[in-house]
Amino acid sequence: MLLTVYGKTLDDNYMHILYDHPELNLQDAFLLDRVQKGVQIEKKDADRLRALKLVEGRLGSLYLSASVAKSIEDQAGYIKNKGLDDQYYKTLIIEYLKQYSKANRKEINKLLWGKLPDSLSDDQKKHKVHNLLTALKNKNVIEKDGENQRKANWILKD
Repeated sequence: MLLTVYGKTLDDNYMHILYDHPELNLQDAFLLDRVQKGVQIEKKDADRLRALKLVEGRLGSLYLSASVAKSIEDQAGYIKNKGLDDQYYKTLIIEYLKQYSKANRKEINKLLWGKLPDSLSDDQKKHKVHNLLTALKNKNVIEKDGENQRKANWILKD
C-alpha cells in the first residue's frame, strides 16, 4: 500500500529524519513534522516525542533533539535552539561590566539577544535576561547604581 501526503515542506532534511528513524509510526512522523515547522503540539504528544528522544525544549518552543539534528547535519541549528549554559551568559554580563563599568537593561539585552536560543520568543528572551540579572544580583555579583529602577544601571558589586 502506498500513501501520498500532500503539504508544504519547509525543511527538505525532514525526510532524512524519517529515513534514520524507520521505527516512527505515521502519527509520530506527523508530530515531528509539526515540530520542525514550528507548529504547536499538545503536551501528551510532546511527551511522546521526548520519550523517543526526538525533541527537546519546553512545550511552547520545542526543537529537534541532538540526535535528530545530527542525522540531518544541523548540529549548529541544534545549539542555536538549545542555547548555552546560563554561566556563559552571566560571564558575558560580568565581562561587559568589567570593561564598561556599567550597563542599562537595553545594553544588556543588546549584548545577549542574538546569543539566546532561537527557540525562545522575544517575551521569553526578556524573562531569560531578567532571570540572569536576578541570579547575579542574588549572588551579590551585581547591583543597581541608583534607586530609580528604570534609569539605574547595573554595576559590579565591590
